[in-house]
Parts: sequence; structure tokens; C-alpha cells
Amino acid sequence: MTTRKPLSPIDIQSNEFRRVVRGYDREEVRLFLQAVAESYQALTLENHKLIQEVENLKAGLDDFKRRENVLRDALYTAQKMSDEIKAQAQREAQCTVQEAHVKAEGLHQQAQLRAHQVERNILDLKIERENLVLALGDLSNRVRSLLETIVEAKAKENVTSFTKENA
Repeated sequence: MTTRKPLSPIDIQSNEFRRVVRGYDREEVRLFLQAVAESYQALTLENHKLIQEVENLKAGLDDFKRRENVLRDALYTAQKMSDEIKAQAQREAQCTVQEAHVKAEGLHQQAQLRAHQVERNILDLKIERENLVLALGDLSNRVRSLLETIVEAKAKENVTSFTKENA
């Protein structure tokens, strides 16, 4: 049997059979119908194959759509978590900054109090130094006065002893 190219609808419509005494040539009609049947069979098989391929592609598309939805959900969840983590980090940072401000204010107040205490101690020491300078000046004056008195007393004693010896 010879292999013919698949028949097209135009081939089927335009085919003419030879006429014989009793009608068309039976062998030619049989061969043509066989060719039509083979072409139809090939088209049917191809149609089934294409239908199967479409179903496979649809299943693949559905799988990709499902994956896309899963990825979209995962992306949404990741974005939401990212936003929540950022918000939490900002809250923690604000809390840390506030704590640092409170601590800094406390340290500043302690430093100011300590500075005032040191200034007060310096003033007290200056007053004490001034009192000591005055006391030393007074003591110096008294010692000088006492020395002068001792010197005068010794001079009087020498004068009195000298006068008693000469007499």
C-alpha cells in the first residue's frame, strides 16, 4: 500500500471519480475512502494528542498559578513580618533612646550636684584658708609682741642686773 499525504477538505470535495459502465470505479472509490479514513484516523489521533497536551498544559498552568499564589502569600507574609520587625525595632529604639535620655538626665543631675558640692567645698576651704591666714597673722603678731616683751624684759633684766652689779 502506498502512503499518501493527508487529505484536506478541499481534496475531499474536489476529488472526481471515473465513470464506468455501472457508475464509479469501485476500486478507486474504495482507495479514496480508505485514504479519507486514514486521514481522519490520523486527525483523530492528533486531536486526542493535542487534547491531552492542552490538558497537561492546563494542569501545568494550574500548578504554576498555585505556586504563584503560594509565592504571593509568602511574599505578603514576609513583607508583613518585615514591617512588624521594623516597627518593633523602632519601638525598641525609641524606648532605648528614652531610657538613655532619662539616664543621661540623672547623670547630669548627679554631676551638677557633685559640682555644687565641690564648689561649696572650695568655698569652705577658701574661708578656712582665710581664717587660717588671719589666725597665723594674729599668732604672728602675738609672737612678735611676745618676743618684743621678752626682749624688753630681758633688756630690763640686763639693765637691772647691771645696775645691781655696779652698785
